[in-house]
Amino acid sequence: MLSEYLNTNAYQLLVDKVQGEYIVNSVLSEIDTRADSRIDQRPIKAVVYSSSSTNLNLVAEQIYGNDKIAPENIAEMVGENSQQTVEDMSVELSRFRNGCRQGRNCPICNGWNDLNENTCKNILLEVSDSSEARFLVERERVVRADGEPLSIYRNWVVEEVLEVCIRDPHPLLPARWTDEVWKGYGSQKCLQMASKDGYKGKDWYFGPLPNCKSSDKRIVTLQKLQRCHEFHSRSRWYRGPQLVDAPIKRVKEDVFILCLHSGLSHGLDLSFVTHIFLLEPIDDAALLEQVTSRAHRLGATGPVVVETVNAWVQLDDATTKIVSDQKKSSGNAVCEHCFRTFNDMSKARLHEKKCPRNPCCKTAGDPFHLSSVYREIRPPPPIIAEIEI
Repeated sequence: MLSEYLNTNAYQLLVDKVQGEYIVNSVLSEIDTRADSRIDQRPIKAVVYSSSSTNLNLVAEQIYGNDKIAPENIAEMVGENSQQTVEDMSVELSRFRNGCRQGRNCPICNGWNDLNENTCKNILLEVSDSSEARFLVERERVVRADGEPLSIYRNWVVEEVLEVCIRDPHPLLPARWTDEVWKGYGSQKCLQMASKDGYKGKDWYFGPLPNCKSSDKRIVTLQKLQRCHEFHSRSRWYRGPQLVDAPIKRVKEDVFILCLHSGLSHGLDLSFVTHIFLLEPIDDAALLEQVTSRAHRLGATGPVVVETVNAWVQLDDATTKIVSDQKKSSGNAVCEHCFRTFNDMSKARLHEKKCPRNPCCKTAGDPFHLSSVYREIRPPPPIIAEIEI
């Protein structure tokens, strides 16, 4: 039964949640400690490192879902299973290191786009009301039954019935261009093309919202959703200003967590990093040294704390004794700090007292030496189901 449970999605979700909560709580605790410290004033910069894109994405979801931090506090370089380009990852690393985001606001919808984008990637919703009037709305205008805005990251379904706020100007959104301005940009041609295609094509425009004298809310049906630049195609009809014509802006962000895939870490200068959280134990000392040397290198201004965030089922006392006896009878023992293997337990314990990666070892006197900043990194114990009692 236990073996089956450990392979279920429910257990994996529990592990991911525990790992995400531990990382967030550890980082926030360090931030509070640094605020009162006069010794180390460096800003906290924590890397969540994994060689598995799946594990990294699952834990990243839990970090994003934690209500103690905001999405703008997190940067991502998540690897092979994502839609990130090299330019996207360069932007994310810059955000993480410099604490600011560079980009432009789309002159059409005012949506934010990173500096590497040449066309607006903001999603707009084309909706129709009971009078068959069609118009585009921002996702922020969709409201819940209690009047609060819906999350813009939810799954949108065509033909879904929504309630939208059509006030213009909106308290959180800028006023739109007038119909006269849109005519100058080619809206008449857009209307003709949309009518000819039976409103099934891409063409529509971000024009004025319909008048609503009795209420600022309206029930609508979602017809299609796509990116702003796909609605306003310059090759088909649009003659107005583009994203590349907008001025570049710098927005300050407090980014203190980077989710990093191992395949993207080669050659990176992470000398400004203060913490590394490993999502899987690395039992090869040379590989562990290689991973941490991304941060602990020439140019580093302080120590780097390395932790393995590895969750497993807590063993009871009886099982713990069985595991200990099996280790003793196996003839091999492993140092709990550097994973070096010895022929017997006594040699391993003697080595542990002098191991340079043991935080309690007094021989590591240099506070900037990599061996002085390791916290305990332990390999996972055996799975309970594999132990014969």
